[in-house]
Amino acid sequence: MATANNHAKGALPTTKRASAGSAKPPARAGRTGEREGSNSALARGLIIVDTILNASQPLTLTEIAAQTQLDQSTAMRLLRTLEESGYVLRTRDNKRYIGSPKALMPMPLMHPMKQLRREADSILRELSAKIRETVVLALFIDQERIAIDIAQSPGSLAPYYTTWLKGDWHASGSGKALLLSMEEARWKEILGPGPYRTTTPNTITTQEQLERDLQNARERGYVISRDERHIGLTAISANVVTWNNRTLGALIMTGRSSSMDAQRIASIGEELRRYADLMRYQIPCMNAVADYLDSPRNGTAVDLLDYPT
Repeated sequence: MATANNHAKGALPTTKRASAGSAKPPARAGRTGEREGSNSALARGLIIVDTILNASQPLTLTEIAAQTQLDQSTAMRLLRTLEESGYVLRTRDNKRYIGSPKALMPMPLMHPMKQLRREADSILRELSAKIRETVVLALFIDQERIAIDIAQSPGSLAPYYTTWLKGDWHASGSGKALLLSMEEARWKEILGPGPYRTTTPNTITTQEQLERDLQNARERGYVISRDERHIGLTAISANVVTWNNRTLGALIMTGRSSSMDAQRIASIGEELRRYADLMRYQIPCMNAVADYLDSPRNGTAVDLLDYPT
């Protein structure tokens, strides 16, 4: 069942975050009146690459031009450049375009993030089977979140995840987990005093409410977003911390709120916390990934070192 999720989509709160490096995609290219400079050409080329990579099948020139709102002549010129640069390929009939290996799999196989995905796979699937819900492993890259793997069990939700998680920081499971990894002064500076964007009647809208919510999360070791991003969906997240107390990312569960009473939420939260802690023992590449992301949290993350194994 394809279901909207409380991580992957939604505009950011109207706060200072735009000045702190927002995650907006490139503006869509228009048909007329745009500057024909290198920056404009680069933006249009990236839009074409995104369109081809997000398509469920190879696209024709006409389809690419329509979806990117480019003239066919402009789209053809950019496609030729992308083909010469090795980012797109033409299919055997020369009528459709598909992403090249370089575009589809840009990182080398032994890249630390790919190594993490391989090493975490069995842990993720074991956890998903145990709690009978969808589980995602997300990494924090500065102020952004990226999903690198997902595990599901029979009957669990099958939400569509883009790799770049953009759910509201104050309302999504991944967003709250990221805030929890920051110093209080930092997230307050980024989000501002509020009021924050409301998507459901349960959305936290003030800085004071969010501060209390994160303090409760810090004490129990996991964050909860129940009907805050979407009515009917609950997300629970536990941060993954390395041996030197650097927050790498989070394990995130998404499930139906109708099956989440207080006892089940607490049970799943403790399992997420336990598995997040066990990852330090079972995944050798965690420090290499942390070094690559270069995201020390200055000792402000939830401290799992004293959690019994």
